[in-house]
Amino acid sequence: MVKLSDIFTLQMGKTPARAKSSYWNDGSNSWVSISDLSTFNKYVGKTKETITDLAVVESGIKPVPADTVIMSFKLSLGKTAITVSPVYTNEAIMAFIPNGKYEVDPNYFYHLFSGRDWTKGTNRAVMGVTLNKATLNDIEVSLPAIAEQREIAANLDKVDELIFLRKQQLEQLEELVKARFVELFGDPVRNEKNWPIATLGDVAEIRIGPFGTLLHKEDYIVGGHALVNPSHIVDGIIRTDEKLTISDKKYNELSAYHLAVGDVILGRRGEMGRCAVVYEDGLLCGTGSMVIRPNEKMKPYFLQNIISSPAYKKIIEDKAVGVTMMNLNVPIVSSLTIPLLPVDMQEQFIAFMQQTDKSKLAVQQSIAELEELKKSLMQKYFG
Repeated sequence: MVKLSDIFTLQMGKTPARAKSSYWNDGSNSWVSISDLSTFNKYVGKTKETITDLAVVESGIKPVPADTVIMSFKLSLGKTAITVSPVYTNEAIMAFIPNGKYEVDPNYFYHLFSGRDWTKGTNRAVMGVTLNKATLNDIEVSLPAIAEQREIAANLDKVDELIFLRKQQLEQLEELVKARFVELFGDPVRNEKNWPIATLGDVAEIRIGPFGTLLHKEDYIVGGHALVNPSHIVDGIIRTDEKLTISDKKYNELSAYHLAVGDVILGRRGEMGRCAVVYEDGLLCGTGSMVIRPNEKMKPYFLQNIISSPAYKKIIEDKAVGVTMMNLNVPIVSSLTIPLLPVDMQEQFIAFMQQTDKSKLAVQQSIAELEELKKSLMQKYFG
């Protein structure tokens, strides 16, 4: 075990004065901020912003060499990457520049840093959780011989590559469903195939979730009936929080807001178009959501695909009201128009979706197995 200060010179970045336009964005020097560090991308090359040679000279900012591990150590802790060329960074990024005492493989330290829980030993700053240079310098890490470092990094790289490929497969399957929808039915907004038009109010019963005054902090328990707020609608799927649930008694009191299997729940605040089909009984519509209960003219999964399409999301955004946060209400949603297709055609598309979902499930299981393998390897290599 070796302290980081014995392996690296830790170098913080700096932000040149924003008021000086002569410092910014002429393309001369890449300048890395936390937003340039991806959770899934090992390398950082092109950055959102650049700084000029004048900014480098007058601000005294130091370059970070190529093939250097950099990591965010403020706010969004532990986002890690390797530089592909010399860059400059802001003050929330720490560069780990080898000091020459040991042979160092940056790929090994990329995996070590990105897999570590950096919240242990953090300080509470005004803007959130942060580390400091002194704390980082004193952290001890495992430092095997260079050949072993390379072998460990290569093994983890293989697993990461497989996970990345599986995630690409998922994205392609999602795109396949969208492409099939447009191929069969056209764009739901432009309606170039001239399907009959109906309003959402014609094909569904619509209601908003309970007012905040009906639910209080003391009403929430663990393991009861889950609420579905917009934050619980992720990629078209309901993902409930076991800590945000209510008792049978409270659930029965709020019977008007019960969700039924086949309802489409739509987030009415924040990100527009976030929706999912309810797949189980016993859930409650949250304050920030609304229920769309289709009648016999509209199949739930077909309706979800229309509402969540990019073109339709834009329509919803344009109709939403609010200054600080976009918001929907029953009259707005009821008046939205949609193409009204024959039910048998809707069912054909849903059957295609279900077949695709089987493929997606297999890929998701493969991802879960690979992530479990990576977790065990990280434990083996780094403890």
